[in-house]
Amino acid sequence: MVKSCSIRTQMIRARKPVTGCAPERRILPGGSRAKRCLTLACALVVCWTGAALAEDGCSKFAWPVAQEREALIAKGQPTLASGASLESGSGLSFRLLLRPPEEAGFVMLPERKPRIENWRGGIVRLPAPQQEGAYQVTLSEEAWVDVVQNGSYAQSIGSSGRSDCPGVRKSIRFDVASTPIVLQISGASVDAISIVAGSVR
Repeated sequence: MVKSCSIRTQMIRARKPVTGCAPERRILPGGSRAKRCLTLACALVVCWTGAALAEDGCSKFAWPVAQEREALIAKGQPTLASGASLESGSGLSFRLLLRPPEEAGFVMLPERKPRIENWRGGIVRLPAPQQEGAYQVTLSEEAWVDVVQNGSYAQSIGSSGRSDCPGVRKSIRFDVASTPIVLQISGASVDAISIVAGSVR
């Protein structure tokens, strides 16, 4: 049974743990003090949950990443070796196994020199986007991304990253043509990275 307790008693945490509640002296109109105490406890839980969500950086990206995050943390993603190809209709959410740079199979050297030693990388061949224009690549971990089309780098038109969003580290947008893509990952410190790629909705 939930015992009644005052707001002041519930707020004392550091100096003296709450071991009980004051005895009830009377029944308040509209319900017992036990019900009021339970209601207050529920309200505190809601407040603490709201504070936790406010500290989550997932809503602070430059553009929404909620759907991408769901795909990145989902179980059952296909796992691809570096150099693999995805055909149309295969889905563009996957986990890429990374290799030492000399084994990654880059078709062009990474456009930016990696900032760490002993880094890893990999490539995956993706089908041509259905339309030209903005193409988004979202990663679970920190890494450099190159989109290669027709023997040249696609231009980056935006990037957003957060270290306080579980499951999502960064999201980059490129201006692409409607031709096949070689997606290159470099400068990573992990052995595998989850990726979601596709035209911006």
